[in-house]
Amino acid sequence: MVKLILCVASLLALGQTAAAAKAVTSFSEWVDGIIADPTGDNMTPGEVVDAFKSGNFTTPPAGTYGRSVLQKRASCYEQPNTECLIVDAVACINAVARRGANDCHGVYMQCQINTAAMTTDGNTDSSCNDVARGGGFILDHCVRSGNDWVEGSEFAFGNGGELVRLRRP
Repeated sequence: MVKLILCVASLLALGQTAAAAKAVTSFSEWVDGIIADPTGDNMTPGEVVDAFKSGNFTTPPAGTYGRSVLQKRASCYEQPNTECLIVDAVACINAVARRGANDCHGVYMQCQINTAAMTTDGNTDSSCNDVARGGGFILDHCVRSGNDWVEGSEFAFGNGGELVRLRRP
């Protein structure tokens, strides 16, 4: 009986360690984890939305991920009635982050899943990593607690010339 209790306690501790290993506190942090190791122990799109909804995210990251304080921040809810579901936006960002770094060059429609479309202006050659980071930044700054919808735009990370948009197609 004592061995059984020790085994159960060990399994519970292992489960908590595994969950802690992939827990994130922002959408941007989640995107960075996928980019760093696409086959690693990253949260699924559903898990990251659940973590946000259950209050496990902090306020938007204090850092600007390489941006100066003077650079434009995400624009949110610019066009009325174009919001997409957060879960669909997260799925799009996940798909783009897992692509090859160069598969986003010269492409307008980066991803379209259900209610979400992730686009870029296609004028500049941003990597998929930078486009995905722009999407994560939009979510960190435009998602409102208690709301399932989001819409916004931000320039691709590392590139002030390519606008990334998340909205309804």
